[in-house]
Amino acid sequence: MAFMNFKGFFYARNDLKLFKIEKVSELDGTFYRDYILVCAKDELNLENEIFFYKSIQKDLFRENDEILISNWDKKIILFRNFTRKTNNFKEAVFYQFVLLVFLFIASAFFATLASINEFSAVDLMLFMLCLLLLVMALINFSLLQRQIQILAKSGKENIREFLRQKMQKK
Repeated sequence: MAFMNFKGFFYARNDLKLFKIEKVSELDGTFYRDYILVCAKDELNLENEIFFYKSIQKDLFRENDEILISNWDKKIILFRNFTRKTNNFKEAVFYQFVLLVFLFIASAFFATLASINEFSAVDLMLFMLCLLLLVMALINFSLLQRQIQILAKSGKENIREFLRQKMQKK
């Protein structure tokens, strides 16, 4: 029954990490760059974890940068670089907005198609699926906005204290 593992399936659990980058690897792709970050050991990070990030931008990270990340498993979703005063908040909002526009256009297309084809079952199912995905994406967009607000307004010491308290509870 190993295939019946639903851990992380019903909700996306993002973790917060604050760490200093020990090593950065940058791999060039056709349209984007893959970053591999190794965090340094300290009181908040007891092991050298590895995180991955894809971006169009070049030279986002350097060794000894202190960054705050919101990650899902080993993939970085949002980051705030305290050393270089950069973040990926606009990029994340842009990608989510593109998804919303695509789903809105798809919903409008299938609604029009359903009305032209006298509300056939296939067209209505595709319309409802696109509409459901659009609502889910809107909820995700609002959660992303809220998370960005929290990360943007929180100071390094506040985050450090929060993570210390979280480690003590475990």
